[in-house]
Amino acid sequence: MASSDTESSANVTPSADDRDLTTAHSRRRFFALGASAAAGLALGTTAEAQRPVGRPQPLPAGNTPGTDPSAQWNDPLLRLVRRVTMGLAPADVALARQLGYNGYLNYQLRPAAMDDSVLESQIASRLPMTQMSADMLRTSDGGEVVAQLADAAWYRAAFSKAQLRERMIDFWTDHFTISINKAGFLKMVDDREVIRPHALGKFPDLLKASAHSGAMLFYLDQNSSRTPTPNQNYAREIMELHTVGVDGGYSQNDVAELSRILTGWSMTNAGVFRFIRSYHDRNAKTFLGRTFPAMPTTATDAQMEAEGDLAIQMLLDHPATAKYISWKMARWLLAYEPPAAVVDATAAVFTRTGGDIPSMIRTILSSKNLMAAPAKYKRPFHYAISGLRALGADLTTVPNIRSVRTRADQMGMPLYQWEQPNGYPDRVDWWSGLVITRWSYAQALSVLNSTTAARVDSMVFRAPDSAEGVVTQIGARFFGGEFPTSLRASLLSYLKGGTYNDARVRETLSLALSAQEFQWY
Repeated sequence: MASSDTESSANVTPSADDRDLTTAHSRRRFFALGASAAAGLALGTTAEAQRPVGRPQPLPAGNTPGTDPSAQWNDPLLRLVRRVTMGLAPADVALARQLGYNGYLNYQLRPAAMDDSVLESQIASRLPMTQMSADMLRTSDGGEVVAQLADAAWYRAAFSKAQLRERMIDFWTDHFTISINKAGFLKMVDDREVIRPHALGKFPDLLKASAHSGAMLFYLDQNSSRTPTPNQNYAREIMELHTVGVDGGYSQNDVAELSRILTGWSMTNAGVFRFIRSYHDRNAKTFLGRTFPAMPTTATDAQMEAEGDLAIQMLLDHPATAKYISWKMARWLLAYEPPAAVVDATAAVFTRTGGDIPSMIRTILSSKNLMAAPAKYKRPFHYAISGLRALGADLTTVPNIRSVRTRADQMGMPLYQWEQPNGYPDRVDWWSGLVITRWSYAQALSVLNSTTAARVDSMVFRAPDSAEGVVTQIGARFFGGEFPTSLRASLLSYLKGGTYNDARVRETLSLALSAQEFQWY
């Protein structure tokens, strides 16, 4: 479905989309003219559903959503919390101040030491399919499997203490993209057995687990690849996207030869890896300059399968892999154009530590590097979760996260549904054209007041219960105290421009979530 910020207005009765556009125009006036000019605006309070926006299209080069606000971010600690969490929250800021920069980073790099048992218990209770075996999932309602996996990801991203792990799970989920629309229940298994356990482990373990994942093998048609006409999809993507990168020095012949080496790598109906002897090409092959001799008919299954293991190890040992993974991680955590010196230093750490992900992150996220880095633009999933965290949501106020998640999906980033193997883009120009859908989500979030689905407790912000008190709380909870003076003045003016009541407070929260300063991290 093509995305669009505007819909037909031919109907006499305003549609939900028309009401969203009315809200959008109000917000444009608020942020363009200041609160004094917008004091009389009334935002709609009904969270109507929109049609999904589908796959967004990038804006022309040079189009960015406002000014990078990082020039006003003077606190290294707050910069770190922004980068390693899914959004500022008072508890994380307080813990970071207690532990200090390196202490908090080390804390986030050791998720096994954190107690998320309450969260995991609630996920198991509310989303029982996340606990099912592959055999059970295979015969379950496929749509509900997809929904429960996404719901679980949202709960963890919003409420887990291990925020950096969630950030890296988001990263590796895109790096090893598998569209759930094709893989189905197998993606549930991949998420819990491949991505999550290895997100802060060692890259070789992650790559090898992915190479044996039924979801990955099925998604890229490796499960049916056999001699004499092997499928080249997985052979191409494991090089271009997973290891050495498109400029890693391999040829199309290397793709073809690797596809022959990997013939026989398949899976059972339940998605468990298995090697199928009759599929394997036993003839001689040459991959990245190394000869794989022809194998006799007496070769064992293990010997034939080991050809694939050796080829994967060759990719792991290739210097281009260290460089590519380091560049991509630095781009994710630090800057869209990471300094070459940072990439080189991180690649050296990759080589020295055998691809230890926490060691690489420590190198990337030094205080010096982070203070020199520009802000990055939140992708829709990140923005949506950061809104929940800023508003003080928790497990008790969000007993059913699905209604919030499906509303956020209209921003164009439903989890696990990117069809191409390259993952959702991490580019400001790709996402910045969908501002209206963000405003719509912010407005819907601010008025949540359901005890059975999700509720935002506006009284958290009314302490003290005055316009000044609300704006002070917004500055602390949304921005960690690094609150732009002009935005503070505009929000305060808007809040004072009408009757001070709960509706006006929630409108102000919505405007703060919509502010361009909140779109960055």
